Amino acid sequence: MSEAGSTRQVNLYRNLALALGFLALVGWGTAYFARASAAVQHQLREEVAQLKASQDQLLAERDQAKAQVAQLTAERDQIKAQVAAAQQELTGLKKRLEEAQEKASVTGSVPTPTPSSKPARPAKTKSKSR
Repeated sequence: MSEAGSTRQVNLYRNLALALGFLALVGWGTAYFARASAAVQHQLREEVAQLKASQDQLLAERDQAKAQVAQLTAERDQIKAQVAAAQQELTGLKKRLEEAQEKASVTGSVPTPTPSSKPARPAKTKSKSR
């Protein structure tokens, strides 16, 4: 029975060595995988940080573009108002011209001009220097 007992003991040691070898391989594989995973996570974090910075820059550019659009819209509205005022003034001037032409054709004379809304300039006096 000593032969059977020693065979069992050898088989036990062999199985134990195989199990320990397998566990060692699994441990080394897990360590390698964890290291590779950490490197990938680090790389992904860097990419996320770059994307965040890019996003912030794009948001700032968008806000700047919106401000420019608002400014241009205000300028456009102001120019439209100026054009409308100029058109009204032109319409009034055309009407006055037509009325003046009608008076001239009826009376046969040219009417006296109406005073301007702008004040007249005072006459300049020349002083003699000796």
